[in-house]
Amino acid sequence: MTESTTPTPRRRSPPRRITVRRIQTLSPAMRRITFGGPDLAGFGPPAPAGYLKLVFPEPGRQEAVPPAPEGPRPSSMRTYTPRRFDAGALELDVDFVLHGEGPASNWVERAELGDALYMMGPGPGYAVDRSAPLHWLIGDDSALPAIETLLEVLPETSRAEVFAEVVSADEERTLAGTVARQVHWLPRGPDKNTAGAALEAALRARPAPPLGTRIYIACEAMAMRRLRRLLIEELGVPKAQVIGRGYWKLGEVNHPDHDYGDD
Repeated sequence: MTESTTPTPRRRSPPRRITVRRIQTLSPAMRRITFGGPDLAGFGPPAPAGYLKLVFPEPGRQEAVPPAPEGPRPSSMRTYTPRRFDAGALELDVDFVLHGEGPASNWVERAELGDALYMMGPGPGYAVDRSAPLHWLIGDDSALPAIETLLEVLPETSRAEVFAEVVSADEERTLAGTVARQVHWLPRGPDKNTAGAALEAALRARPAPPLGTRIYIACEAMAMRRLRRLLIEELGVPKAQVIGRGYWKLGEVNHPDHDYGDD
């Protein structure tokens, strides 16, 4: 008898229905939505730079449909960073980049109080090395929520240097956290095909970071790989000190959430 090679469908945690309680504009291209609802009981606390999944309405539908526990990933599902969770108030903040057409960006642009989505998670985050004296946090607009969660948990004995690639200088704002940091805002312009170019230029203009520096890179998937190679192969940073995350990919509408750039 031959064993079946058909993969077992991935079973998901039950979806949580959440509704919009508040909407805040952080910058021209960044919006924070506070969700609430009884389904958030037992959600947290999420890990720094962790993730959750939101299911948006499909084209032609007014509301999102909850995903089945088993089966294919919904085409309207997207991955985000839990920015803040208040277990007492059962409230969850999620920051969104307004990047143009798409089920998520369209929904956020038109969101009103009381609108509902379905959420799953949280997923694992980044294990912060609290003994490291210096952290380089490198990312584009999509990674700013994760970078802020890291700045909030770094110990006072650490320092951070942030390299933030954004669409324009209008996106500059005060980032969360009290750890000593230096922030380099790197406007790239509206052309997504230049993703990562401003980050690469900034890193090439810098000397190699001191030994023991921990580096977190999160941005467009292929740009993340280029930056990772630059740090390891050209600047001599030990591979174990560099963590990469491909948050999105040019030409793809629904990039996987487990792209770590190890290939």
